Amino acid sequence: MISSPLSVLAAIGLLLILIIVHEAGHFFAARYFGMQTPVVGLGVPFFGPTWIIAKYKDIEFRFHPLLIGAYVAIPEMGDETEDTEDMGITLTRPKRSFPAWQRLIVSFAGPGANLVFALFLALMTVIFIGVPQKADQNSFFISQIAPQATVEVRSKLKAGDQILALNGETTKNELEFISKIRKLPNKTVELRLERTNLKSEKEYCITEKVKTNKEGRLNIGLSADLHYGPIKGGIPIIEHLKWAWSYFAGWMALCTQGLWFLLSAPFRPDFGGIKLGDVHGVISATGLMAKSLQNNLSSGLQWGALFSIEIAIFNLLPLLPLDGGHILFQLIEIITGKKDSKTLLKVRDYVSQFGLVLVLSLTVLILFNDLRDIIFKK
Repeated sequence: MISSPLSVLAAIGLLLILIIVHEAGHFFAARYFGMQTPVVGLGVPFFGPTWIIAKYKDIEFRFHPLLIGAYVAIPEMGDETEDTEDMGITLTRPKRSFPAWQRLIVSFAGPGANLVFALFLALMTVIFIGVPQKADQNSFFISQIAPQATVEVRSKLKAGDQILALNGETTKNELEFISKIRKLPNKTVELRLERTNLKSEKEYCITEKVKTNKEGRLNIGLSADLHYGPIKGGIPIIEHLKWAWSYFAGWMALCTQGLWFLLSAPFRPDFGGIKLGDVHGVISATGLMAKSLQNNLSSGLQWGALFSIEIAIFNLLPLLPLDGGHILFQLIEIITGKKDSKTLLKVRDYVSQFGLVLVLSLTVLILFNDLRDIIFKK
């Protein structure tokens, strides 16, 4: 399926929102402690022109054409944004020194904001999509309506409808249903359905007549026993929060496991599933997300949550210039009580150089794999 321009734009917009959420975490935490944030930028500042789009009090908002990132300059963090001359920053007041625990909170606020946003998307999934539910005996659900389905089928049937009967007769399972309907090519069939209104959470039965194609197909997907619908029973607020946490915990485990497999694959000869050529990034992710967004809202919410968690986990790796690297050295500073010792600064410099080379190498590998797949249409 070729992604529509609108779905591609939606996917890019969603990724930008996740990046902005991350930087907003740093920004608001820094402002809370009274740190200066002289520049907020959308895009990567190292390539192409820089446009100043607005100024508010002591903050300058910049825009860069290469929209694959964002940043907040916080010179008082003592990180890579402290060199104000290289970034063309003029501070309105002298820099202050802030305790390590405050700088640690600011460092964690970015990944933390992504995790909170993923939890919010999990709650939106529960509210608008629902939770897994069992089908009644001798019935099953329409899991999806294929794009090649007729206009009649797409207008009358909906994903989530529970099929109760075909031409007035119940069927034991979806296999029996398929077997019967295949014997009715180019025929109008009558389906007895149970549909749930997510807004009112009420269930009602309807009868729809649709015509099969020459192969006896309706081009619909069927689910044996699972369907997403509204929560039934319990205290609504508590049940919604419990299910949201369940979704979030599952996505968190999935992302953590995926990253662990990726990092440990070179050292595990028994695990041959992941190769360097399988490592992809934002370009491939945008394409996959765009295709998913064409199908339903659930895909958009789940993709958004997964990538928000991925951004958080990746940034928490103990490497400089990632947030996890800053957190590591801020923890060492809190434990040892030393900030500017020569040994610590030397170790920090080595870790920073190693981390920068590693991140740049990974970026080059990802871009190569993404562009290769686009050119050769893998």
